[in-house]
Amino acid sequence: MRTVIPILCVFILSFHSVRASEDDKEKAIAQEWKIGGAVHVGKGIKHTTLMDPIIERSAVGGEIFLSKQTYGAYRWNAFFNYPEYGISYTFFDLGSPDYAGTAHCLFPYLNFHFFNNQSRMNLNLRTGVGLAYVEKIYDAETNPENFAFSTHLNIVLNAQLQGVYKMSNAWSLSAGVGIIHFSNGAYRMPNLGMNTVSLFTGVSRSFGKGNRYIASENKTNEKNKNWACTVFLLGGVKEINPIGGKKYFAGDFNVEITKKHLQYTRFGVSMDVTYDTSEYDCIIFQALPPVDRLKTTRIGISGGYEWLFGDFSLDLFLGTYLHESNPLYGRIYQRSSLRYPLSDRVKLSVTFRNHKGKADYIGLGFGYRLTK
Repeated sequence: MRTVIPILCVFILSFHSVRASEDDKEKAIAQEWKIGGAVHVGKGIKHTTLMDPIIERSAVGGEIFLSKQTYGAYRWNAFFNYPEYGISYTFFDLGSPDYAGTAHCLFPYLNFHFFNNQSRMNLNLRTGVGLAYVEKIYDAETNPENFAFSTHLNIVLNAQLQGVYKMSNAWSLSAGVGIIHFSNGAYRMPNLGMNTVSLFTGVSRSFGKGNRYIASENKTNEKNKNWACTVFLLGGVKEINPIGGKKYFAGDFNVEITKKHLQYTRFGVSMDVTYDTSEYDCIIFQALPPVDRLKTTRIGISGGYEWLFGDFSLDLFLGTYLHESNPLYGRIYQRSSLRYPLSDRVKLSVTFRNHKGKADYIGLGFGYRLTK
């Protein structure tokens, strides 16, 4: 997934500049719904030698999806070039019949258009996050080589780069490349997870009432404050190696200072304090010299960008620890958050923290904006 994040960032930062002209929007009609399917052929990525026995053959799968086309009912629709939002059921034979078996995935997604959606040909980026059920998991006696999955239920992250050709107003063909990532967020070990890259082709049909695209208005997004200082407190549970150990608590305290960039984007910096009760044991298990428990608290500085999709927001931050007693993690970390406001000042936040593309933990918590 380390390759997916930069693609997502570059795309969303640039695509709003390639919208249709105002005349095109006034003439264009968006059919409300789309239903379709696709077939996938790909391969699991061996990101560590421990994956060598697990990846036995090519991965194959399919999906069905249902989406709704935005047309400007909310002002953020026009800013992001009228994306689609929908839900996908995806099935994969993971190419590991003896160890991992199959995966059933269900996730909502946003599908962004690079160009005018009324063009006969288009290029899209689809991103989604949801849940997956994996058939076979680690068992010390019956499946000891499956270091990818230790829980049936996993988080799934998906990204697709789609080329779309409209055969008519109703029917479209698509083809492209996708990556899907499975992980339980280190809730239980082992958790190497799996990344599967695939080529796909599909067909879809648009239907429902036609909505005329509403041209964007140069109005200020009053919810996007010029400056904001927000504090977040989050917590979660995790395991570490060796396998079969106990659960540990991990928590984050973040102080974010962000500034409005565009009408629906922000950028900023954050001071991140992480207290992870597994740190001390992790250092001992690596046969490293023991340290004071207080010194295992990680303090970092990060910078990032935020996209506002109506009430929801997506934040991607990349940071470095000012000190790190545990060389297993290194100094660089990534923090990705999905947030939703509960009031004018309070936000609900789900955060995914990782090091070098490996999940650290999933945190759930709240944020409070200190500034007006």
